[in-house]
Amino acid sequence: MKGLSVRPGVGGGRRGGVVARVSTAGTSSRRVTKMGDTQVIMSVANGALLALGRWGFLPYQRRQVEKAGLPTQADTVDPSNPQTHFEAGDDRAQEAEVFFTKDPAGFTIIDVLAWGSLGHVIGFACLAAKNANDLGVTVSPHW
Repeated sequence: MKGLSVRPGVGGGRRGGVVARVSTAGTSSRRVTKMGDTQVIMSVANGALLALGRWGFLPYQRRQVEKAGLPTQADTVDPSNPQTHFEAGDDRAQEAEVFFTKDPAGFTIIDVLAWGSLGHVIGFACLAAKNANDLGVTVSPHW
């Protein structure tokens, strides 16, 4: 058994004076937490960017697309024809509903992947700044 030493004791024990002692010299201890700094930083960054994309930028983007409208024949083919390409008979000019979700605002898997990747970028930048600061390198302003 590693770390166990047995030596004869001096008097009085029931087992003939043998004392067992466990040595902790060769072992190391590590504090285990359920949620470390890394997990908290990445979760907050991803959650913040996903919320910003869903409730901040998505309504703005939808308004801008609606305001711009679909491209018309006057833009590309015939300046006197204000019809959209779909109205003019081009069936492939209609917007595709490939990634339909049941989200009321229409937040798709593409939006989740895009905003989630931005959340990871922000999280990694925060972790890099935190670790550099822990090492004594000043990367963020200290006013």
